[in-house]
Amino acid sequence: MPRRILNSKTFRKFDEEKAREYAVIANEVFAPIYPVIAAQIMARCNVGTGLCIDVGTGTANLAIALAKSTSLNFCVMDLSWDILDLARENIGREGLAGRVSPVAGDVHRIPFQDGIASLVVSRGSMRFWRNRPAAFREFARILRPGGKGYVGGGLGSSVLAEEISQEMIRRGAEWQNKPKTKFRKSDSAEWEVIMEKAGFSEYEVICDDSGTWIYFEK
Repeated sequence: MPRRILNSKTFRKFDEEKAREYAVIANEVFAPIYPVIAAQIMARCNVGTGLCIDVGTGTANLAIALAKSTSLNFCVMDLSWDILDLARENIGREGLAGRVSPVAGDVHRIPFQDGIASLVVSRGSMRFWRNRPAAFREFARILRPGGKGYVGGGLGSSVLAEEISQEMIRRGAEWQNKPKTKFRKSDSAEWEVIMEKAGFSEYEVICDDSGTWIYFEK
């Protein structure tokens, strides 16, 4: 069994109570976005076999959507064991326990061997990372030659973003998580530094109605 990794301030954000609150939103309000984002990932990455590692998986909704449309196997990684327990429930309910395996781990020290993954994905976890260059160096380490990655955040489309915004407001939430519509020059310069430090020369910053994402190739 993977050991508990407690070296992140964000670990406390997802105790059992908070994890269940998150699961309700992910499974109900956000449910429509995962097939859309999965399709966008496949259209860009075109990786249908091998191992995919979903970093900061939450309740594994994105990995489940990808599993339904590919032949990939998955390791879904998160810091919180309470979140991973709920991910197991989702995985089992979808009949995917044989292909999707939850693993406790930190993006800054991913507990996998070098060159194991064909694809790395992550939605919504990057804002919690302490050190983005370190995280992307880990992606470079675990990806096989020719492997690809797609990480960032967004709600799939402006239409979905508006629908989710209205539903979150209806539920009493203070909601400001709409996709960015502008990308600053300073953002581009920052990502150039991060990707250079991580050793990626082939990458693209995507900022459109789908959200803000980093696509990269090893």
